[in-house]
Amino acid sequence: MATVAKGYSYVYDAKTNGFYAISLKDNYEKADSWPVSGVKITDEEHKILMDGQSAGKVISVDENGKPVLTDAVIDYVALATVERDRRMSVVTAMISQRVDAQDDGDITDDELTELSELREYRAKLRRLDLTSAPDIAWPEVPEYVA
Repeated sequence: MATVAKGYSYVYDAKTNGFYAISLKDNYEKADSWPVSGVKITDEEHKILMDGQSAGKVISVDENGKPVLTDAVIDYVALATVERDRRMSVVTAMISQRVDAQDDGDITDDELTELSELREYRAKLRRLDLTSAPDIAWPEVPEYVA
């Protein structure tokens, strides 16, 4: 059984962003999974890091290889892209239904108007500047769009 250095219960490995219980070192070594390098941390440091992570913080590495809590970086442009793509999928499916009706020769006047409005809405979505996220002026959604 591994001896635990006084006051330290874990090794933090920056490469895996993982914590390894020193008391289980023999088991990790048998499984060839004990980190090659790492820094020792106390139970108290481990608890602070875990509590912070549970509260939405991110465990990062400082210049000395020690784990530290940082604020999560939110990629607003990526989130806006996902939302734009979701809206595009919905409207594209609706356009497809109306185009099918048009191709079949049984499109109603209301559907023809909607087809034009949906295409206009989709074009506005496609041309949307997402670099200003999260402050995006989304185009008005036609009332019949789910």
